Amino acid sequence: MIPVKEKEAVLTMYRQGQKYKEIADLLLLSPNTVKSICRRSGIKPLTSGEADPGKCRNCGLPLSHTAGARQKLFCSDRCRYAWWNKKRGLMPYRLTCSCCGQEFISYGNKKRKFCGRECYLRSRYGEGLP
Repeated sequence: MIPVKEKEAVLTMYRQGQKYKEIADLLLLSPNTVKSICRRSGIKPLTSGEADPGKCRNCGLPLSHTAGARQKLFCSDRCRYAWWNKKRGLMPYRLTCSCCGQEFISYGNKKRKFCGRECYLRSRYGEGLP
């Protein structure tokens, strides 16, 4: 068993931003032991693409959470829109319209079938549209 003081040291170092390997080297433990201590203490590890849950994903400003409500991810709608626009800009898909056969680009949704609303309506309701 690991002493309580050692567990507290692991948790403190992890909260300060040190990685499992660094903590393990300093305390002469295995990285898996450090990871287990953090996991059992209820601390979720941050993945490489994940932001700090207490900060805005876009600008990094601290967030104020309302008790009993879902945790906020962004400080404002402006930051949410900016983050989404940056994210979706990285994922363009070249697709072909099922109705007219024209090639089009979709950002973020590779399952789209139609290039626009007109082709969707034509496909669904037929050629007799105005």
